[in-house]
Amino acid sequence: MLKILRSRENIPLVSATAILLMVVFVWFAPAEATLGKAVKLVYVHAAMMWVGIGLISLGGIAGLLFLFFRNEAIIRWSSGSAVVGVALFALTGFLGAVTAKITWGGVFWAEPRMAMLGQIFFVAAVAAIAVRISGLKTIAGLANLGLGIITWVLIIRTERVIHPDSPIFRSDSIAIKVFPLLIAGMLTIASLQIVRYWMGREE
Repeated sequence: MLKILRSRENIPLVSATAILLMVVFVWFAPAEATLGKAVKLVYVHAAMMWVGIGLISLGGIAGLLFLFFRNEAIIRWSSGSAVVGVALFALTGFLGAVTAKITWGGVFWAEPRMAMLGQIFFVAAVAAIAVRISGLKTIAGLANLGLGIITWVLIIRTERVIHPDSPIFRSDSIAIKVFPLLIAGMLTIASLQIVRYWMGREE
């Protein structure tokens, strides 16, 4: 099993299988009394946010490690993780807006969490431009580290106005807690395969 996951030739197969299983988990995930089946969008939205945070964090940690060890594979992991993590943040922002429209009847653009995503995209864009202009791996490591730190600072400091505080883990239903984790697990596998594909392109 590990050999299959580690083989670069199996990246499309592993990614497709993980995404298919994620869709299956979303299909069988339980509805909720208030939101009904629309809560399934919340499960995917939450999973994308968790995995995006994880990948941006991984990119930051790998960026820090590169500054010490100067290993080419580490900086490729760093950059690939950061790129895929930011892409997931973009998707979670879009899905969050769609979910808000369906469940709340509209998108509250003044919600601090929406502004937070915009700030993260701005930082990521500045970091990408700096890396592109300099062409230096050291700048890439510093940029990915900075993105990771700033992302966590924004997450910790950003307040919520309408956005609920962890509605999944505050639920009394075990199924409502478990299925988002299963969805996030499959999304993690698929995302890491995409990172590995990115690494292969950068070699």
